[in-house]
Amino acid sequence: MKTRRLEKLLLLEQSGELTPRQRRALARAADAEPKRRELNALREAVRSPDVEPDPWAAAKIAARLHEERRPVLIRACKPALALAACLALVVGIWNFRQTSPAPVVIAMTEMGVWNAQFEEDLVELESLILAISGDPLDIMEM
Repeated sequence: MKTRRLEKLLLLEQSGELTPRQRRALARAADAEPKRRELNALREAVRSPDVEPDPWAAAKIAARLHEERRPVLIRACKPALALAACLALVVGIWNFRQTSPAPVVIAMTEMGVWNAQFEEDLVELESLILAISGDPLDIMEM
């Protein structure tokens, strides 16, 4: 029999919780007696307390734990914050998906292709924005 199982059965034996099947298995174990003596020596070495706890101790502890609970306001804030976050998410999605009432018609212009002049204008605009911001790594929204 494995040592862990033997120790478990010996502890169950001391507490009186062994089933008849477990008793038979423990009786067949050859190395049970030395472990049993060791466990009995440990049990005798540990003194049992002379003072018993107050019969109302459990009720007092339960009452104290009940009093130390968080206030109702803190417990109510978490669901309210979750509801506010969900509402903000729904409003954000609704605004994002909302389309304009009239369809936007893109007019064809004579500048249908990307040309060099347009590229130069964009580069100049970018350099002006960087000059205004003062920091070349600063991100500005247009």
